[in-house]
Amino acid sequence: MIVEVIAVGTELLLGQIINTNAASLGAKLAEDGFDVHHQVTVGDNIDRIVHSIATACHRADAVILTGGIGPTQDDLTRDAICVLIGVGIERDETHADVIRGWLATRGVTADTALRMADYPSGADPLPNTKGVALGIATRHDDALIFAVPGVPAEMEAMIDDEVRPRLRAASGEQAILSSRVLHTWGFGESQIAELLNDLYESANPSIAFLISGPEVRIRITAKGPAEKDVDTMIRRVEDEIRTRLGSAVFGSDDVTVDAIVVEQLSSRGATLAIVESSTAGLVTARLASTPGFVGGAVVTTEAIDDVEARAIELADGCTTSADVVIAISEFVSEGQGNNMAAQRVGVAIRTKNALCVRTLSMLGDTERAQQFAVPGALHVLRQTLATV
Repeated sequence: MIVEVIAVGTELLLGQIINTNAASLGAKLAEDGFDVHHQVTVGDNIDRIVHSIATACHRADAVILTGGIGPTQDDLTRDAICVLIGVGIERDETHADVIRGWLATRGVTADTALRMADYPSGADPLPNTKGVALGIATRHDDALIFAVPGVPAEMEAMIDDEVRPRLRAASGEQAILSSRVLHTWGFGESQIAELLNDLYESANPSIAFLISGPEVRIRITAKGPAEKDVDTMIRRVEDEIRTRLGSAVFGSDDVTVDAIVVEQLSSRGATLAIVESSTAGLVTARLASTPGFVGGAVVTTEAIDDVEARAIELADGCTTSADVVIAISEFVSEGQGNNMAAQRVGVAIRTKNALCVRTLSMLGDTERAQQFAVPGALHVLRQTLATV
């Protein structure tokens, strides 16, 4: 079953409210095995809302609208549904009495509030266990239409209690849609795309690439009749990706490089000290909660040529007795200072028994270089701790 989501509200288009409902709904629908091909945001204009619903009904089996069913003049979702399917408005008088009683306890009267008891003629009003406005369940041609509140708590309750059960019953499908995300560092997006080119051609399981700074994440998604089938499909692709990319894959799902480094240090009972120049204390900020952290220092920037020699100098100059010292040099720029200028930085890791030093190269200005250098330094630390 294909489900389309339409978020209604000009405030979403203006960026005044972040549409967290889209992410929440996407996760819930994926959990039930439904396919979501489009998510649309439309402002408070009845003609555009009608057009959006009509388009969604043409390309999806079900449409979920969030927002626009409140009491004010710009809440137009129920009116748009009426226009589309050619019906009038009905009022749930029992719910209207509930609203009147709710208003009376607050010593106010507001006839506009009674709009939250209205719904398109012939539709099923959906109870709202977390708020006041009734939801809507109806049909246009061959598509189901649901309208739920935009308030996240109300939306989630109505989706779980009313909409998802109706979608499951209508679909008749017993399917599970699941994803696993692999985290990589060391290869660029284009390199990974080339190495995994043939795997990308598969529709189920499918893979997609997500960029997070210097890390490339690979999402594997599969759909199947049962959890064990889906897990087997994902595992097969994951194993192949790990074989091709080797140590570039450093974790999956919620695992972060920070958490890996903290675990590596904690399992050794090792203490850590940090000396950094170009990263201006940003590495220290990410590792300061490590149980063995003994201190961090930011040094004055100097003009340098050899970033690796400078990183070693900073590591050797650390006066603490820490078991592990990580040192990050100044940047050396190679270019005209534009977004395509190359920035080099040296990272040195000194342990009781070894010294590892690496040069990291990045494109962009200083701010962008810092965004890449901080996780890059953590990955150098991770790789060093894995081998000593």
